[in-house]
Amino acid sequence: METKRKKTKWAWIGLPICLLLYLGIYLFLYVGKDQQINRYRSAQLPDTFRYNFVQPLEELMIQTPREGLLNALLFKASQSKGVVCFWKGNGGTLANWGAMAPTFLPFGYDVLIIDYRQHGKSKGAISLANFYSDAQTVYDSLKGRYSENKMVICGYSLGGRIAAHLASTNRPKFTFLIDPASAGGDFSDRFTDLLYYPLPSVNGFTFLTDQDVQNALSPVIVISTDNPHSTAYKLHSVLTPKDQLLVIPNATHASILNHPQTMQPLKKLLVD
Repeated sequence: METKRKKTKWAWIGLPICLLLYLGIYLFLYVGKDQQINRYRSAQLPDTFRYNFVQPLEELMIQTPREGLLNALLFKASQSKGVVCFWKGNGGTLANWGAMAPTFLPFGYDVLIIDYRQHGKSKGAISLANFYSDAQTVYDSLKGRYSENKMVICGYSLGGRIAAHLASTNRPKFTFLIDPASAGGDFSDRFTDLLYYPLPSVNGFTFLTDQDVQNALSPVIVISTDNPHSTAYKLHSVLTPKDQLLVIPNATHASILNHPQTMQPLKKLLVD
């Protein structure tokens, strides 16, 4: 009986301590929620900065909702069959990401590359909603120049998350996702939301990429490393018969973008 009373006593002491610890961790994460935007900032470029690329191009400034202003470069193919809308990874600016254009130009496709808010010359507040609405505005602007069945969406890393969302709400020729990932917003964030339910979410950037891929109306091609825990690799479970998954052995997230095998399916699809 004495032992039972002691256990009951410690239970009544331990329960409030565990609850306070639980709430303390939650408050710490929730207060720091707004700081997650720091993960998605990059170097700034002066408005007078001039890009130095040998390929013919047009520099664009695209006005987007909620006071967004995106800087973009539209590289021109000699005989255009369509356009590749390329969403870059987090970090860097168009000054270096513009080097991706020659990957697509030889296939006869123009290439649009965009700097996110607070990247390069682009301006505006960073949020998940702004990532998505900015992407749709850019896509709609391209539809004024090209038929949608001649538009290809391509995204790498963070850009893969955004490209997947565009694919879920539009009907491009196809969407090409190169190891989609991000500094936040992975599947694990949903566990955190579940852990603290029904309290407000501590995650400001939960990209529901698997749902976006599942809802895509046109074909999606996913290029992944052989890491079974990666976002890209896990997408195999939601792919439909119209989609493809290419796993590249020994590739890393950093090396997969320029891996020789990465562009093989893209070359085939663009040439066709």
